[in-house]
Amino acid sequence: MQRFARHLILALFAGLFLQACSVVRLGYGNADSLARWWIDQYLDLSPEQDALVRERLAGLLAWHRKTQLPDYVTLLRQGKALAAGPPTAGDALALGDSIIRRVQVLAEQATPDVADLLATLSPAQIDRLAARFADKNVEFAKEARLAEGTAAQHAARYKRQLERAEYWFGDFSGEQEAALRRMVEARDPGAQIWYEERLRRQRELLDLMRQVQRERPPRERIVALLRDYIARFDLPADPARLARVRAVRRDTAELTVAIHAMMGPAQRAHALQKFDDLMHDLTELAKAD
Repeated sequence: MQRFARHLILALFAGLFLQACSVVRLGYGNADSLARWWIDQYLDLSPEQDALVRERLAGLLAWHRKTQLPDYVTLLRQGKALAAGPPTAGDALALGDSIIRRVQVLAEQATPDVADLLATLSPAQIDRLAARFADKNVEFAKEARLAEGTAAQHAARYKRQLERAEYWFGDFSGEQEAALRRMVEARDPGAQIWYEERLRRQRELLDLMRQVQRERPPRERIVALLRDYIARFDLPADPARLARVRAVRRDTAELTVAIHAMMGPAQRAHALQKFDDLMHDLTELAKAD
């Protein structure tokens, strides 16, 4: 999971998993400090809020280490089976769904604690979060080259895709790089719909937070609002947008399968070793006190 880089609920807690998978040895042991730092950057916590976050994160991380890390080993086995191949687009989509389900479990576990934090937020803190979102959106749009047209978006996607593929499979040959570029250019860049979904999720979260700040509902109501937000976080309700998101995900799954198909034996062995290393690290982390 990616360093608590998404929104305050799913992103905050999904970050624990991505951290465990990307910087296992260095990051997981400091996840509580990193999480508190991330939250403070977005909300400017008061001393009382920081104490609350510290306490609740300690409990969440203990639960996560004991119950979720072993389950992530199961998930990695699923990924290893896909890498061993030959996978189908359905296999890739199923793996993505498995990741989403685990993020939802994590978000559900954290929801009561997040509700307690939301109940303490001031209008200024919510405005700060909105401003931070806006800054990050500018960065996202620039990296995805949204203002530069389809060709530029394809180039940005190719760069991201190559980096990710080489992480798993090792270096690509010139011929493989050219083939990947052609495959990317034949597809919807996808960045615009993900940008729009990013804005939707942020907007709905800010609306929820402002509602809580304005109405000061009981804890049970805040928990219910958060659970409703989590339920619609992954996919939009609008049928047309939902169809587009699913089409882009299917296209991405097909690209994953196409990349796998052009990998050589040594590259596939590289990917299998990556999965073995990650499974070993997570298993050892789950045993730690």
